[in-house]
Amino acid sequence: MKKAAFIGLGNMGMPMAINILNKGFDVYGINKGNEKEDRFQKAGGTTGITPAEAAGQMDVVMTCLPKPEHVEEMMLGENGVITNASQGLLVIDFSTVSAELHEKIEAEAAQKGVDYLDAPVSGGTTGAEAGTLAVMVGGSEQAFEKAGPIFEAVGKNITYAGSIGKGTKVKLINQFMVGMHTAAVSEGLTMAEKAGVDLEMLHSVITNSMGQSKIYDRHYTEFLHDNKEEPGFALELLLKDLGLAKEMSDRVGISPRAGREVLSLFEGADREGFGKKDMSSLFYYVKNNEK
Repeated sequence: MKKAAFIGLGNMGMPMAINILNKGFDVYGINKGNEKEDRFQKAGGTTGITPAEAAGQMDVVMTCLPKPEHVEEMMLGENGVITNASQGLLVIDFSTVSAELHEKIEAEAAQKGVDYLDAPVSGGTTGAEAGTLAVMVGGSEQAFEKAGPIFEAVGKNITYAGSIGKGTKVKLINQFMVGMHTAAVSEGLTMAEKAGVDLEMLHSVITNSMGQSKIYDRHYTEFLHDNKEEPGFALELLLKDLGLAKEMSDRVGISPRAGREVLSLFEGADREGFGKKDMSSLFYYVKNNEK
């Protein structure tokens, strides 16, 4: 299994595709827009193939796309991967969508003799570049084992979560908590500023206290400390994930109170133009709207 195509050369997809390339795979990069494909070609990859062509020629096709509608069209559209797949193809989706969409895609894949896995990732662009992502995988165990070399190229914490969609369910719970931590950081730092507490000193103290979290460390040291708002992970993407998490909670019959408040915060920030900025910029929205 050496011929691979990677569809979606964004902030996460590009370094993942390059890491797979560096592990000895013959990787074809596909992206909407030639600039990213040119960059991938300069890194040693191959371009100039369509998703439909890749589905009929590759051993494995991977996708990493922003939204559920992009994944559904790329998989099940007229020129999509599953629609044009050859029997025996392995398809891996690294996007964060819904478990129900993965179940729909897997049902179509099974009819064509295609192995399909949902494998959302966590660890941000830093983890993508370092090849240390956490990978949460749903699908058949046989397909999971077959995909082992791919997962080892992009991640260090690889977990088989169970049947199709289970990887995504784990990821959405993770994103729910990322949103909660981001809101806590935003409100906590706003409180600190209003109280005249030095933010650098506060970070030093909390780093060695029970309030410490990876999210706090990421947001403060990589973004807020230097007023950097360019997205490592855009606020609008976390808002999308929080919406998917809410849909999941609705389906299982729970209604998290704090979760509703956090979702409302992110919706407000998106309306005020923070969507394209890094998710840590929720802090500026909270600070600007503090009464």
